[in-house]
Amino acid sequence: MRHLIACVLILAAACGGQTDVTTIAPDLSSTTTTLPSSSTTTASPLIGCPSEADFVGSGQIERITQPSSDSRTLGLVSRQVVDGCERFGFDFDTAENAPATTPPSVTASFLEGERVIRIALGIDRTVITDQLIETRLVDRLFVVRSLDGSIFIDLHLNEKANVRVSLSNTPARLTIELHPASGEIGTAASVSSRTVLLTPVDGATVGENVEVTGYARTAEANVVVVAARGNEVLLEESTTAADWVETWGEFRTTVTLPAGQIDLFVGEESPADGSLQGVTLRLTVR
Repeated sequence: MRHLIACVLILAAACGGQTDVTTIAPDLSSTTTTLPSSSTTTASPLIGCPSEADFVGSGQIERITQPSSDSRTLGLVSRQVVDGCERFGFDFDTAENAPATTPPSVTASFLEGERVIRIALGIDRTVITDQLIETRLVDRLFVVRSLDGSIFIDLHLNEKANVRVSLSNTPARLTIELHPASGEIGTAASVSSRTVLLTPVDGATVGENVEVTGYARTAEANVVVVAARGNEVLLEESTTAADWVETWGEFRTTVTLPAGQIDLFVGEESPADGSLQGVTLRLTVR
């Protein structure tokens, strides 16, 4: 196992004006969740983003607390692109799988580096797991069960954006509007088919205590973390993600690494043949 891990880590280290409206269907390729009937309906077309609105480019975007809500499940997702502005609509269902009338509480913020927008929701179910978006501003989105059991959406950006978030009733909808912005944006997350590593990022210089965070859909929610230098395995441990059956599950752990250059692998051992599957990045430890 240690020889295999070292080999894998060595190999990995070596190696204008037009309107586009799309309804995004739930991704069922990697989930056993039964789809509620209401999620297969078509969302109403969305209007364009208002150019005079105040948008936020860093930190907390919005915090909206709802005194009550009949929303229990994240359902249909819609998008529209108009003149460089992008708008995403997220609809909600009730516990009985009917369209909800009142949206849940929402907190939206940029994560450090402003590469990811995180929208924490006051719900605990979803029929959407992830979607490849590939617009100018948004690469993809992931729906994740947090360690506290609630659901959040992460929008992974292609470039820097200014953002506005709003809620509407009947039907219950979360709307996220994005405008292009100037300036630098942080390093993209490391992504494989069943692992997304948010921190640390590839090429980073870090201290000896490194927080490893992200989300996964690895078998039995088991996430393997391995650090190596050349043929030497320096650390091998595992942590548990918050979900893997219904959607992506958040994970978080801290590892202690020796100084120097380190190859860090995060992912899983394949249930089929025991091979390592996930992401590998190079770190410099001070």
